[in-house]
Amino acid sequence: MAETNPGRLSWRAGGDALADIEQRQLFFIGGAPRSGTTWVQLLFDAHPDVCCKGEGLFPHHLEKGLTRIVEEWRQALSQKNNTLFRQSGGYQLPDDEDVDFLLATGILRAFNRQCRGGNYSAIGEKTPENVFLFPRLKRLFPHAKFVGVVRDPRDALTSALHIFYKAARNEGHDASPMDFILHSLGPMIQGTKAMLALCSQYPSACAIVSYEALIADPKASVSRLFDFLGVESTSNIVDACLAKTAFSSLSGGRAPGEGRNSEFFRKGVVGDWKETLTPEMNRVILDAMGEWFPFFGWKS
Repeated sequence: MAETNPGRLSWRAGGDALADIEQRQLFFIGGAPRSGTTWVQLLFDAHPDVCCKGEGLFPHHLEKGLTRIVEEWRQALSQKNNTLFRQSGGYQLPDDEDVDFLLATGILRAFNRQCRGGNYSAIGEKTPENVFLFPRLKRLFPHAKFVGVVRDPRDALTSALHIFYKAARNEGHDASPMDFILHSLGPMIQGTKAMLALCSQYPSACAIVSYEALIADPKASVSRLFDFLGVESTSNIVDACLAKTAFSSLSGGRAPGEGRNSEFFRKGVVGDWKETLTPEMNRVILDAMGEWFPFFGWKS
């Protein structure tokens, strides 16, 4: 009699679990670093019917890693097919569909793991760079929804200067603040274009929320996000989620505007760029992204 080991068959039961996860309302959050993506993720996760975590790094490691592995596998098979097995035809080569299958399965497993068996109606994940993966995610999960988070790029870059640039300087990098801004603008522009393109193509599957709107009218902004996701947006639920994710709660008791540049939740205000950026930095950012300011309601 063959030895039975239930552990070896766990992937079969796992397949059923993934099929169940795929039937939930899946969603993905993306946007420029320091634009408020973490705040939006925490707001969703505070809802009793939503499980939303960050960061799964699906664009960084899972997609790129699987693409590389399948390509290396394809090249190895192709080499052997063209030499040792030239006459017999060799083995069929993997393709992009294999990457899609592995990527979708990996994401569903990650969602299943992050929910820990909870019966959530909506499951999501936040990684800022998700914006670059939005089109592929839409193809893999046709019923998924996408939340793009935007912020006046001057404030986002100011926050990034205080957090990422200073960390880079401490590690020995000698780029100037202007170099940092110029280097950061390219991905910000590409991400904004990708986000707007998907929203234009699939308007019912996309929602854009700005950091400024969350500050100016948090209740209306959060209610709209919950309605978009199809979960309850009663006043009690919205108030509870806002209280749990208030800046004072996330920052250890500091009030908005009471800055601490070394902290992830740094200041929590709008317009802080005026205290950090030079007129030349402001000009460079406006030249690069000023065309979107009227659309998002930012003042130049």
